[in-house]
Amino acid sequence: MSFGWPEAFNLIDSVAMIAASAIPFYVAYATKIKPFRILSLLLALFAFSHGLYHLLFGFVLGYTARAIIDSFSVGVLLLFLSYFSKKGGLP
Repeated sequence: MSFGWPEAFNLIDSVAMIAASAIPFYVAYATKIKPFRILSLLLALFAFSHGLYHLLFGFVLGYTARAIIDSFSVGVLLLFLSYFSKKGGLP
């Protein structure tokens, strides 16, 4: 397996998304407001799963990662959207 531009970009994307998921995970842990906690957790789960998708797509699974993990991350994002449309306007 060669390491070219697509692999480098997938590695950069995966590190950035997984690192970016740390902040919403911490906010979900630290906050006491239940809707905000759930929204933060869903956003963190999306960022982490999308970063995992980039890592596995570039180095391990290829298009199987696109079919499974990317679909999961899109589902989590749609769940975030649905929950935000119901509970997003905090008091």
